[in-house]
Amino acid sequence: MWSDNESLSDYIDFSHLVSAVSGIINNDDLLPCSIGVYGDWGSGKSSLMRMLESQFEGGEDTLVIKFNGWLFEGYEDAKTVLMARIVDEIISKRTFTEKAKKYAAKLLKRIDWIKIAGTSAKYGVGFLTMGPVGVAGLGVHDTLSKLKDVDYAKYIQDKQEKKDGTDETLRSNIQEFHKNFEDLIDETKIKKIIVFIDDLDRCSPDTIIGTLEAIKLFLFTKKTAFVVGADERLIKYAVRRRFPEVPGENMEVGRDYLEKLIQYPIRIPPLNAIELTTYINLLFCKLYNEPILFEEGRSQVIEHKRKSGFNFVFDQSNISQFFKETNSEFEDAITLSSQIVPVLSVGLNGNPRQVKRFLNTLLVRMNMATAKHIALKRRTLAKLMLLEYFKPETFTSFHDIQAENQGRIPVINKIEAAFANGSKEEEIKKDLTASEKLLLEDNWITDWIKSEPNIGQDDLQAYFYFSRDKLTITAVNLQRMTPKAQDVIQKLLHSSQATRTNGFKLIKNLSSSEAASIFEALTQKIRQEENINGDAPAFRGIFELSKEKSELKSQLTAFLLNYPEGQLPVTSVTLAESVLKDSDTTVLRDLLKKWASSNNSRLAAVAKRKLK
Repeated sequence: MWSDNESLSDYIDFSHLVSAVSGIINNDDLLPCSIGVYGDWGSGKSSLMRMLESQFEGGEDTLVIKFNGWLFEGYEDAKTVLMARIVDEIISKRTFTEKAKKYAAKLLKRIDWIKIAGTSAKYGVGFLTMGPVGVAGLGVHDTLSKLKDVDYAKYIQDKQEKKDGTDETLRSNIQEFHKNFEDLIDETKIKKIIVFIDDLDRCSPDTIIGTLEAIKLFLFTKKTAFVVGADERLIKYAVRRRFPEVPGENMEVGRDYLEKLIQYPIRIPPLNAIELTTYINLLFCKLYNEPILFEEGRSQVIEHKRKSGFNFVFDQSNISQFFKETNSEFEDAITLSSQIVPVLSVGLNGNPRQVKRFLNTLLVRMNMATAKHIALKRRTLAKLMLLEYFKPETFTSFHDIQAENQGRIPVINKIEAAFANGSKEEEIKKDLTASEKLLLEDNWITDWIKSEPNIGQDDLQAYFYFSRDKLTITAVNLQRMTPKAQDVIQKLLHSSQATRTNGFKLIKNLSSSEAASIFEALTQKIRQEENINGDAPAFRGIFELSKEKSELKSQLTAFLLNYPEGQLPVTSVTLAESVLKDSDTTVLRDLLKKWASSNNSRLAAVAKRKLK
C-alpha cells in the first residue's frame, strides 16, 4: 500500500511548477509577494509545497517557515497565531542584537494586544478601531442598546490628551506592528522570509479570511514571500460567506477579493491519461522494488519524460528500461494498470489521491481475503470495484442478483457470450429483459462488460463479500466533482425554482462522468431524508438528470426498484413515466406492477390507474 501523506519524490514531474514558484520568490524585485498554489483536494498541492520548501531550506540568510492553520482551528485567532509563529521563528533562528530584542518585544506585545482586542465583544472592535463611530457597524438592536453607553465627551478628551502613545488603539497597533516587523527583519540581517501556508482550505471560513488578512495587513513587508496551498473554490466560498454578493452589481466578490490577496496564482492541472499511466505504474514499481532501486528508477523515468516530451508514457512497453528485475506479480500489476487507467482518468478527474485510494482499497481487500485463505483475482476485483465506484446502483443490483444465483450474474454472462460471438448490440437486446436492455443504453457499462477479464461465469460471492463496507452505505461518492458539476448540483438543490430551472438547462453540457457523480450525490441526499417530498429538489433532480442523460436510465431504474416503496411519494409514477416512456415500455410496466402491489396505498392506486 502507499502512504497518503505529502512526498518529496516526484511521480508526476512538477518541475515546471516548482520552477514557476521559485522563479517568483528568487526575484527580489517581486517581493513582497503572495503566491497561490491552487488545486483540487488530492491534486498534489502539499507535495509541491514540500518540494519548494526543500529548495529554500538551509539557504543563507533565508528563513523558511511552515504554517498549518488547520492545527489551530477553533483554539486561537488565525491572525495572531500566524504573526506569533513568524516572530517566534525569527527569535529561535537568528542572533539578536539589543535593538532586535527591543523590536521583537514590541511585536510580541502588539500581538497580545491585538489578540485581546479580537476576543472582546463584537461591538468592542468597532470602538477600538474607530471610536464611537464604530457603532455604525452594529445591527440596529445592538446600536440602540449600546448607544447610551457611549461617552463622546470622554472619547474626544482622551484623543486630544493622548501624547506618549500609552492609549494605543487597534489601528495604531497595526501600523506599528508593520514598522516593527520591517525593523526586526533588517536588524537580524534576514534577506528573505518565505512562509508556506498549507491546508488552508480545510479551515473554517473565518480562519481562512483571518489568515489571508494577516498576510496583507500585518506581514506583507519587504523581503517576504507567502506561498498559500489551497483549493481555490473553497477559498472563494469563504470570501463569499464573509462578503455576500452585492445585489444588482455585475461583480463577483469572492474572485475579486481573492485576486487582491493572492498576486500570483499557480494552478495544478488534473492528470491526463498519459500522466496517470506513468503515475500508477510508478506506484506499483515502488511496491515491488527496494527503496534505493526504486528512487534510481523513478528519477530516470521523470528525467526521460522531461527530455522526450508530452507523449512519453511509462508502461509495459518500456518498463524493463528502468526497472530490470520483475516478477509475475509485478507484471500482473502493470497489466492491471493499463486496463483501469482509461476509466480512472475520466471518472476520478485525473486526481492522484483518489487514484491512490482506489488502489489502496483494492490491496486492503486482497489482504483481507488472504487472511481468510480466500484467493481473489486482482483483475476481477479491480473490474468490480470500477463498477462499484462509478455505477453504484448497478453494482448494488448485481450484488442482489449474484446472491440469488450462487455468486453468478447471468446477464453479464449472456452479454459477454454474445459479444464474443460477434453479435451486434441490437441483436443482443432481443434476448434481454427490458431492464437488462437499459444496461446497454449506457456506453460506460457496455465498455465495462467488454473489458477484460470476463466474469460472467465466475463465482463472485467472495468479491461482493469484501465490498460489504461500501454496500452498507450505498457506495459513498468518492468522486471529487469538477467545478462545472459542483455548480450544476448547487443549482439543482437550490430553494429557488428559477435557479433550479437554470441548473436543468446546464445538464446537457455535462460529461458522462460528471452526470454520474451528480446522480450519486443526489441519491445519497434522498436516502438521508426521513420523508421524501415529491417536490424535493434532490428527488426531482434525479429524474431531470436521467431524462437529459439517457445513460442514467438504468441507474434510475435500479434506484427506484431498490428504494423502500413505502417512502416513495405519489409523484414517482408520473416522474418515472416522463423518463422511461421513450424506452422499452416493459421497463416502466414492470416498475408500475411492483408499485401497484405495494403497501403504499396512494402510490399503489396511482400505479394501477397508469397500468390500465
